[in-house]
Amino acid sequence: MPLSDRIRRLAEKFSAPQHQNSSVEQQYQSNAVEPQPVIPSYKPPQLPPRPDNTGESGSKEAHETNAISLLWSSEDPCATIDPSTGRVAANTYKVKRDLIDARLLSHAVPTNAWWENLIVENGDQPVLVAPYMVKCLAGAVVVCAPTPLEEERFVASVWHDDWTVRVSTCPYRRVAAFDTLSVTVDFVDDLAISHESATATVPLVKGSCFATVIFNRPIVLDLASVHAVLQVDCATYGPGTAVVELNNGATWLICYEGNTVLRQCDGSRIESSEPIHGPMRLAMVPENNNKHEAISVLLSARYAVPVGGSVDVQTLDDEAVFEFNWATIGHGDPLMCTLPHHRQSIANDGIQRKDAVGPFWSSKGPMHAVQGRKWRLIESIERLGFSGSTPLTDPTHINRLRELVAKDAAALPEDPSVLPPDPYFFGKALARAARIALIADEVGDHASCQYAVDCATAWVEPWICGSNSNELMYDTEWRGIVTRAGLHDPGADFGQGRYNDHHFHYGYFVYAAAVLTWLRPQWLDKRRRAFIDLLARDYCTPTAQATADMSFPPMRCFDMFDGHSWAAGLFAFADSRNQESTSEAINAYYGAYLYAQVTDRPQLAQYMRAVLQLEARATRTYWHLGDLESLLYPARYAHDKAIVGILWSTKVDYATFFGANPEFIYGIQLLPYTPASALILKRAWIADIWPRFLAAVSQGSQSQEWREIIDLSLAVVDKQAAFERIKDINAHDDGNSASNSYYWVATAPEE
Repeated sequence: MPLSDRIRRLAEKFSAPQHQNSSVEQQYQSNAVEPQPVIPSYKPPQLPPRPDNTGESGSKEAHETNAISLLWSSEDPCATIDPSTGRVAANTYKVKRDLIDARLLSHAVPTNAWWENLIVENGDQPVLVAPYMVKCLAGAVVVCAPTPLEEERFVASVWHDDWTVRVSTCPYRRVAAFDTLSVTVDFVDDLAISHESATATVPLVKGSCFATVIFNRPIVLDLASVHAVLQVDCATYGPGTAVVELNNGATWLICYEGNTVLRQCDGSRIESSEPIHGPMRLAMVPENNNKHEAISVLLSARYAVPVGGSVDVQTLDDEAVFEFNWATIGHGDPLMCTLPHHRQSIANDGIQRKDAVGPFWSSKGPMHAVQGRKWRLIESIERLGFSGSTPLTDPTHINRLRELVAKDAAALPEDPSVLPPDPYFFGKALARAARIALIADEVGDHASCQYAVDCATAWVEPWICGSNSNELMYDTEWRGIVTRAGLHDPGADFGQGRYNDHHFHYGYFVYAAAVLTWLRPQWLDKRRRAFIDLLARDYCTPTAQATADMSFPPMRCFDMFDGHSWAAGLFAFADSRNQESTSEAINAYYGAYLYAQVTDRPQLAQYMRAVLQLEARATRTYWHLGDLESLLYPARYAHDKAIVGILWSTKVDYATFFGANPEFIYGIQLLPYTPASALILKRAWIADIWPRFLAAVSQGSQSQEWREIIDLSLAVVDKQAAFERIKDINAHDDGNSASNSYYWVATAPEE
């Protein structure tokens, strides 16, 4: 059943009474006539999709036209990649068909979504709905308001079973629907039962101030806590409302339909005196000076139940607007929580700030409540192209670059068989050659440019036609492009076959293709374009494109609510999703933006540019300490560092997956250096952290390659000092070169 139909069905069943009295206590004792529910016109992107990221409004025809304009391609991947070569196969890691409704399998199943823990392995690890963590288990929904664990090298969210909502008659749970901002889980007593007959439905909507379970049939409410229950107050706020005090100091508000009361059964359990039917909502009342006021605000939104959401992306030359539209049942405006990056750019029209509720704690910083059906996040678009921020006009720089780029180009191997066989390191090598060609072209060394282009095109050809040793294949199980090694081995190619890091890997390919097409338009013939389109479709299919392209999930890695990508794929983690290298995520969308431009797809280019700007904001907010936010993380973590190495859904980690050296942790957030690096390396931040941290990190680096990556950041503060620090470097990261380092310093932004 499409989510829009389910919204209407639920609304018809569970519309709340319209309250006439003004005071909160009187409102929730009223038994007035039921109103006509406010039902949003809404469809999620998958069943069937509404083109909700088009940035257009109006007629159905306008939506369809714009959805087509956001297509990379509608070609069948199996035909493009040629099944006769054996490059089409099903992943050995299968979709857990007991954990996801079979109706959803007509479209690509997400592989990197914030809720991925629900459908991988046993499906029993927590997901962060923000501000709550939730587990969906056999016969139970477990809700946690996490508390912090602060250490020198990490800040973690401590899980505790604050509330277990028992649905004991239902041994099965499965994902029934999902969209850009939510996932819906059904609880059923038999897997053959349809969604319409589910005993309970759990809409997990990012940012909801309430955790909600909708009981589709009468059931005795059975709540248990790991904490002792000290008090259950069902009188102060009227029927269908209970305020519960726990012995850990937390206060929770419980709202439900009907006049039944909740009673304490033992030290940590609560039951309803009679069966309840409809939405049951749990909200932790954050500690503040006026608990009654906080409860009053929460109660004002008890009947506005979020069940989904979409994000429209609208772009102009210098501005992008991300419009969040929350779908609800019931009436009134939903109460939602904002993350720090939301508050930096959210417009005040259409929302009311509700500071009485909150803040809620999260590992990403405090979450504050706002009330409203629609958010508008406004991003200023910074100038960006193939060339650096500062024009290359100084003859000294041009002459030096000619020397360096000639040497770099001459050192490129002609034989692709000597290059790495995995897509990550090969992609870095390919993008490096493309950078050399681009720099050579800009400084007028046409021979070096031609040679670098010839090398890059020769290297990538075996990957396109499938004659390399680890060819790329179309996975019919999860619908994506994976390596042959990864298709069978979960550890191969950094977990590539389980969809780890696809935007990192293919971002290098797509960037290189954009450069080659810019320099040699005739190279991108129909066959090559179809293949590069596949790689772009794999990691950055716009949501609107899902209307016409069911071969790939929309925006595989990018999370519109969190504002950044998730690199982790089909693996379950207690800390949920993660991303390490933000700078490589920046590179991925930068490459897609340039590729859309050179292939004359302006609306795709604008969409990718908007996503790129949002990824940059999230990078500067959550990975860069003291950049856009000065007091986001606790002092115990932040006092001696300026970076996050790995950001998890529920954890901040000063680490990498490949080593604990400080130059690794900082450097992986800096490479590769391209003109897009200017989006995340700002003068004020580097000027602040260079003397405090980065100079020592550079000095202690154990290799020239990593020292250079650190030193290049200084270019946005002091170009001459940066030139001096890199002049004697003779070993470079495998994605970098001497000419690219010099070019970055010479053209770095001058704020």
